[in-house]
Amino acid sequence: MDKEQILYNRAIDNLTYLVLNYSKPVQELLGYHNVFFKGNPSKEQLISEIVEQIKLDNTRFISSLEKLMIRFSSQENDPFWGVLAKGALGIVGGLIGKKKRRRSGSSAGAGAVTNAVAQANAAKRDMERRLREMQAQQARERREAELRRQEAERQRLREAKEARERAEAEKKKTNMMIGIGVGVVFIGVILVIALKPKPQPQIPSYAQYPPMPPVGGLPVK
Repeated sequence: MDKEQILYNRAIDNLTYLVLNYSKPVQELLGYHNVFFKGNPSKEQLISEIVEQIKLDNTRFISSLEKLMIRFSSQENDPFWGVLAKGALGIVGGLIGKKKRRRSGSSAGAGAVTNAVAQANAAKRDMERRLREMQAQQARERREAELRRQEAERQRLREAKEARERAEAEKKKTNMMIGIGVGVVFIGVILVIALKPKPQPQIPSYAQYPPMPPVGGLPVK
């Protein structure tokens, strides 16, 4: 791919990306250069008017457009700009090749005009194609981001559920251990009471009783 084609592709990509993501500043820039719309213009309308101003060789507009790209590329943390906005100055002006219009002979001038119109139409088609491709890419990225968000949310819910289940299981285990401990203590108390030796009845000693009278009554004197 030659250098001219590389610069052309870079200009198409830069302009299309600018229209896709910064359409309001582009509309304001067109309005500053006396290009107005009824209501909010579509991105295809913005592309058409941008290419028209380039075809007319509106150097003030082209310079402002390039500076707008550079301003956003320096302010926004966007990896797209990091590649394409470098060297943006000068690439827009070369989007439609400038043809010298000879004053002598109307056929040469008509041919140059026809060629410029053809180039402008080709640039519009290329920008509209890239616009659709970028929109599709952004839609895919949004879907993928949403899927990642949903998966992260499901993972968070799973982890929260598992944490609750672990906490409940730990609580049940703790309660069971407490119950077992209370049961063991209770059984121990019962066993202590049951196995405690019972006191034996006290038998009085012989000296505590009075002497028995002799058999047959009182002794004879």
